[in-house]
Amino acid sequence: MTFLLTIVILIELLSYLIIFDVILSWLTLLWLKFRPRFVADIIDPLYKNIKKIIPTAIWPLDFTPIVIIIFLMFIQSALFMMFPELQAEFNSLTN
Repeated sequence: MTFLLTIVILIELLSYLIIFDVILSWLTLLWLKFRPRFVADIIDPLYKNIKKIIPTAIWPLDFTPIVIIIFLMFIQSALFMMFPELQAEFNSLTN
């Protein structure tokens, strides 16, 4: 159960990291280019793999982060449905 809880926590952290990356990408509109190396090292391989499978960009907009977050939410929900006690334990950690 600890292994599954670790996976759920990593999924949650990865989702927050993707949101952080999206917010940082918006800062380029203000001519502020800042992207920590560790974020790029974690996120870019995910983006590249998704872009190989499906085209996710419509000229100025890139929907890759949305696709990845939906996929991560699906995995997390599937784990919670298979192991209801996992969700209770995760909720006790986050509250």
